[in-house]
Amino acid sequence: MSSADLDPDSAAVETPRSRRELLRSGGVAAIVGLLGVFGVATSAAAKNGQAVRAGEKTTASRPTTIESRKGTALQVRSSGGKDAVAVSGEVTSKKGKTVGIHGISISPDGVAGRFSAASGGTAVEANAAQPDGVALRTKGRLELGGRSGVNQVSGGAEFVIPVEGGLTDKSIVLATLQDHNPGVHVESATVLDAADGLIVVRLNQALAEPASVGWIVLD
Repeated sequence: MSSADLDPDSAAVETPRSRRELLRSGGVAAIVGLLGVFGVATSAAAKNGQAVRAGEKTTASRPTTIESRKGTALQVRSSGGKDAVAVSGEVTSKKGKTVGIHGISISPDGVAGRFSAASGGTAVEANAAQPDGVALRTKGRLELGGRSGVNQVSGGAEFVIPVEGGLTDKSIVLATLQDHNPGVHVESATVLDAADGLIVVRLNQALAEPASVGWIVLD
């Protein structure tokens, strides 16, 4: 026999109290939900072993791994204002070679990082905030697709070379002969027509035989 059976009025007393508790807990949940909608971070935060929750801080002492067997593992998109950032990586340490964002590709034709300026602008911008800092450091071969090449030339002392990617009046052209021609050297290499993407390489004298001219365009 239960206590409710002994005291019929006890059930009536307990029922309103339970409803008030439900209403109170539901109100708290509603407030927390509204804070999330308006972008106000709540005190709750995901930790080790918990799911990452949007709009809240995640604190962990172990790496978080997202793995996809096929296709893109993680896609981040921002449609905010003019200064919006889709992905931001930051590491703070008083010593050691720290890295803000690290990309690795394990495949013969893979690319560790790809950046595309689809509507103009700049695909990659490197900035060293301090005078003794390095804005861009490379180790290994450097390939300038469409902005460098070797052209076979013969006869004459002036050669016009088309360049992909467009030119400006401020483009800098560097050129040199790739073959040994005694007494022959490059006198100048300049933009001939920026709109049509043409550069011109001029020698001090005409070539007696075919040769190769290597060139690079810097903007």
